[in-house]
Amino acid sequence: MAGAALKLALLYVIIMYVDQSLLSWQCLTRPIVIAPLAGLVVGDFHTGIVMGASLEAAFMGISAIGGAVAADATVASIIAVAYAVLTNAGIEEGIAISVPIGTLMASISAMFTPLWAGFAAFFEKLAAECNPKKFLITNLLIGFVQLSINATILFLAVAFGIDGLQNFLGSMPAWVMTGLGAASGMMLAVG
Repeated sequence: MAGAALKLALLYVIIMYVDQSLLSWQCLTRPIVIAPLAGLVVGDFHTGIVMGASLEAAFMGISAIGGAVAADATVASIIAVAYAVLTNAGIEEGIAISVPIGTLMASISAMFTPLWAGFAAFFEKLAAECNPKKFLITNLLIGFVQLSINATILFLAVAFGIDGLQNFLGSMPAWVMTGLGAASGMMLAVG
């Protein structure tokens, strides 16, 4: 699993860099794009396509506006596809775990917001000094640190968390799993 986790973390870094630096917000990071790529990386492109369409419907209305902390659909899609493919779980189970994973990842990312906000005075000083080169370099370094934290969490979740998640879900009674399947079907309608 560590090899797949490393590939998925690298996919995340590349997609986030290209999307945020070269394109614009929410182009490549949507589940409809990232889930098939994650499926391709872990060896099941078909599952990635099906889950990408389903997860896009579930996460369609989620957008971080103002100070709202939206679920991280990108990381959730990658982990959900990895879980469904690497454990041979059903697509329904992968979809059912995606929203809690996305919410947890968004909460973890939000914990770092005060740290990044602490750089505001420094950026104001750079702007007042009219030092765009130092401003850009500092901004890129902070972005790299932020991206590295998320990629590390993603790597650890896939490399070490998927087996634990499979064991946990495997110990659930059949009626709970049936409920999760029904909930994943409702998420598509509610999304």
